[in-house]
Amino acid sequence: MLSSPKVLILTGSYGNGHMQVTRTLSETFKRKGINNIVVSDLFLEAHPTLTSITKSFYIMSYTYGQRLYGLFYYGGNKQSILSKTAFIHKLGMQKLEEIVENEKPDIIVNTFPMLVVPEFRKKKGVTIPIFNILTDFCAHKNWIHEEIDRYYVATEELKQDIMNSNVPLSNIRVTGIPIQPQFEEDLEKQEILHKYDLKKDSEVILIIAGAFGVLKDMEEIVAKLSKEHRYQVVVVCGKNEKLRKKLTNRFLNTPRIKILGYSNHLYELMSVASIMVTKPGGITLSEALAINTPLVLYRSVPGQELENACYFERKGAAFLVNDPTALIEKITQITRDSHLQNEMKLNMKKIHNPNAASVICTDILQFLEKNPGDHLLEGGSLEYDSISEWG
Repeated sequence: MLSSPKVLILTGSYGNGHMQVTRTLSETFKRKGINNIVVSDLFLEAHPTLTSITKSFYIMSYTYGQRLYGLFYYGGNKQSILSKTAFIHKLGMQKLEEIVENEKPDIIVNTFPMLVVPEFRKKKGVTIPIFNILTDFCAHKNWIHEEIDRYYVATEELKQDIMNSNVPLSNIRVTGIPIQPQFEEDLEKQEILHKYDLKKDSEVILIIAGAFGVLKDMEEIVAKLSKEHRYQVVVVCGKNEKLRKKLTNRFLNTPRIKILGYSNHLYELMSVASIMVTKPGGITLSEALAINTPLVLYRSVPGQELENACYFERKGAAFLVNDPTALIEKITQITRDSHLQNEMKLNMKKIHNPNAASVICTDILQFLEKNPGDHLLEGGSLEYDSISEWG
């Protein structure tokens, strides 16, 4: 293995999940003594205006753009005309060439599904190993390409799905999705309850508002939950200051309702929660698996979120609901049925793969040890025809 391999991690800022995985991997590589790490939000750096437009479209998927986003996601996943358009797969090619030429990485790690990276290797003769780390419990076709050396996936079922796309079994590892190590640690729950002024003898209902927009009907949901005196409700509003102020003013005189803004300590709140209500992003679900917090998934957006939610519901690890009444009923059912709670937790343990980031980084380094050598063209440079037409 190279004494100090250079790692290029390519990510995307569509939602927080891909960026979180990127940060976790960077920190894990560094703990293993690999400090030569370059991170690139490739599409943003290559096409900032187009990225801004498409990110707005992505954010719309949480409100009135759900059907459009679902059409885009499922159409691309079925290899439609849109998904086969060469232009889509060329976006960022010129910027990627520039990064590889300047940085000369020994490996490329993808935490965002984009075919431009394997297409770059296929068409230009660069033999840098490419590793895809899937950040959901489903696989969009943009993750899959014959030039990918290894896939790291969350579940055995996802491994089988990728194998069905003619990917060799030897190229797939079931590792789970990388999360911050705090979610894997044993925490002192009594101290956490005291920190957030929560009572030991009451159920804690944790509601995560989401990175973009919020869960709909939030005020109505919290008001209904506040009528049940055995509940303590903690709402994490993230960076939505408008929502935080609105809910704070509404429930100012209700001490059992805690309204919080952005938090870097969700692992603490999840560890004391009887139930967590959230959108089913791949990272959030993986964090819940690690801490073993029962889940109610509310109004999942068509696309990867809905696919994640349906998988968890099929496995008996979560319930998927779509309106406030059903949400309250499901919370009531779970909190009143200890057998159901235990069954959900057991099912979550069956899905969970611990220490994913460490397992992945170790496997990548072992791959390099077994496949040593210069991963660039002769002379360590990319000597081929101009690709200015690639955008």
